[in-house]
Amino acid sequence: MRPLIGVPCRTGVRGENAEKPVYYSNKSYIHAVESAGGVPVIIPILNDHEILRSLLGRLDGLLLSGGIDVHPNMYKEEAAVDLGETDPELDKLELYLARWAWQEDMPTLGICRGMQLMNISLGGNLYQDLDTGYEGDLLKHANWHLPRNEIIHSVTIAPDSRMRQILGVDKILVNSLHHQAIKQPGKGVVTSGLAEDGIVELIEIPERSFMLGTQCHPEELYADNPVWSRLFRSFVDASANKTQQQPAIRPSAMPVSA
Repeated sequence: MRPLIGVPCRTGVRGENAEKPVYYSNKSYIHAVESAGGVPVIIPILNDHEILRSLLGRLDGLLLSGGIDVHPNMYKEEAAVDLGETDPELDKLELYLARWAWQEDMPTLGICRGMQLMNISLGGNLYQDLDTGYEGDLLKHANWHLPRNEIIHSVTIAPDSRMRQILGVDKILVNSLHHQAIKQPGKGVVTSGLAEDGIVELIEIPERSFMLGTQCHPEELYADNPVWSRLFRSFVDASANKTQQQPAIRPSAMPVSA
């Protein structure tokens, strides 16, 4: 059977007057999982944590996708002037999911915000805004005005890393759609890829069977670059190999801090 891959939803509104609240996920994440052989399952923001834990017990993998900024109070900092839009309920949900996945050794792939959130879940923090917080020459990382598959810069991959093993290359070209980035890695978080300016672009957590993150958006690139297809296939394969059992989900409530 194909593995079930959980993808947390986003919140938004629809309608001419933006009067209808909705949950949704970008199609590109869904189809990237589908193309790799997985079955994507949208995880809504539920009020009943018991129902959420019942859903999680049926999943084989977790994809933490991109999106808006994580509020800095999640890593015990005050909000800076250049902080973007945040969603406290989404932060709580995804931090809970990231910590649950770490505890249960659930295969996990984090993309952009998702990679940053994985880092926060293990005690790391972020540059709230690279342009104002990063010291040194900086590439332009926030390219939201360009097509989402536009190539912006290269990433050098650590030779002894899991990412190098999966992708099969020493350097790769990426898109760039972020204004935040990992500042201090969390406990057990290993940097496996850097941009030309030193910004962390790839991470992995060797203590777990498959827990990797990318700052770029490979879901927008895999159709044109088979290297990124390897990442999604490896993720789905790891999820398929996960022992089928009900996880012993220990937290009784969603934690909000490391």
